[in-house]
Amino acid sequence: LHASNRASRVVSGDLYSAVLRGDPAEVAFMVIDVAGKGVAASLLTASLEALCAGPIEAGFTPHDTFDRVSSRLHKRTPPEKYATAFLGTLEPSTGRLRYANVGHLPGIVLSRDGQPRWLARTGLPLGLLPGNTYTPAEVGLDAGDLLVLYTDGYTEAEGPGGEEYGQDRFLATCTGLRSRTLPTFAASLDAALEAFTGGAALSDD
Repeated sequence: LHASNRASRVVSGDLYSAVLRGDPAEVAFMVIDVAGKGVAASLLTASLEALCAGPIEAGFTPHDTFDRVSSRLHKRTPPEKYATAFLGTLEPSTGRLRYANVGHLPGIVLSRDGQPRWLARTGLPLGLLPGNTYTPAEVGLDAGDLLVLYTDGYTEAEGPGGEEYGQDRFLATCTGLRSRTLPTFAASLDAALEAFTGGAALSDD
């Protein structure tokens, strides 16, 4: 597992976490992207992480966790404050991945031969509407498969002419880097994005 977070305005409204839980052990991992940027977004992100921590540590499934969190977030924030998120629980011994994708960009599973599978959305963003409920989803991972989770700071980054990096270009970059070690894979993604934007400052986390 490898992760990184680059802020566009000193502090970030994006978040990632990964924890081991249960017996036999499984890993629960999450990526969150809160609407907005800077200090206000980072404060909401911290609150949202705290709301998620209890259900995750208690062993709830991804969709049950988001069922509980979304209504609480909606009650405590104005309508324009919401978040997209991906939460997965992986059993390393079996490759069973259960997940919920709430308004977030689709996760990418790259098999050993580089063929992609998309882990699409299973519901609306957290806190967007009262009474949101989420659908469970599950996929099997084989030894050697690579799962890529990301936020729109990659896909919506603009080149000098205003063209967005885009999801197709991001997928093509990931596929081309498939055989790299995880730290090299991540560094190469950042290098490809920087080359596309001409080294311009980040417009999003």
